[in-house]
Amino acid sequence: MHRTAVSSILVVSLAAAGLAAGMRVRADALQVAPPANASPERLAQMRHHFAQVFLVHEALIRGDLAATKQPATQLAQLPAPSGMPATAAPFVIAIQRAARRAADATTLAAAATATSSMLTQCGECHRALGAVVAVTTPAGHDVGGIVGHMLEHQRAADDMLQGLFVPSASQWRQGAERLLVAGLQPDKLPPDPKLTADLRKAEARIHDLAKQAGADADVNARAARYAQLLVTCAECHGIHSRIWGPTRGQ
Repeated sequence: MHRTAVSSILVVSLAAAGLAAGMRVRADALQVAPPANASPERLAQMRHHFAQVFLVHEALIRGDLAATKQPATQLAQLPAPSGMPATAAPFVIAIQRAARRAADATTLAAAATATSSMLTQCGECHRALGAVVAVTTPAGHDVGGIVGHMLEHQRAADDMLQGLFVPSASQWRQGAERLLVAGLQPDKLPPDPKLTADLRKAEARIHDLAKQAGADADVNARAARYAQLLVTCAECHGIHSRIWGPTRGQ
């Protein structure tokens, strides 16, 4: 996308994937409004690249490291969209390299760092090319209890996610502030003492990351913080998937 297409808007719909799974970003819900100077072929290629990044992201949030491998490998092998300006080349190469690191990752932390890097490079490419990215935000909900609490976590994380790939410093800060929600009440926690303890630790970690994220002033700090957030979510979902998190393979 050339600088002359500043008025072009990429509209990304972040739709809810269902209450049990939380408000995850869905690759099949991405909608792109075509720029005036872009061919249908280039638009399809850009959309496919974008969707692959989010397939890796979705799998990672679930705590399913194995499921990140295929989309990350495919993304690492994808060529740059045809017709892209030369100024986009460094960002495309950086995304491919990060995708390879994600595909080769043997830990959630390594995969999260690589995924956060891909999202950040998307945002920096948008900035460099003068692309304006608009994101529709899902409506709120009136769900209570543990499901409602997790939905609020995910809505906040989505704001921070948008802060990386739009990119938008204000969206990032909004997400960090939204993540500082009240903790779960004892009557909402599971009766199993070990699960309760693990969940409280995860809650404390999330709130601590949110406080730190609000002060992150540059893109590298935000990328590192988001990777930490991804790992925290992934580890919790991986432990408690039978009760709390998105079901693996959804």
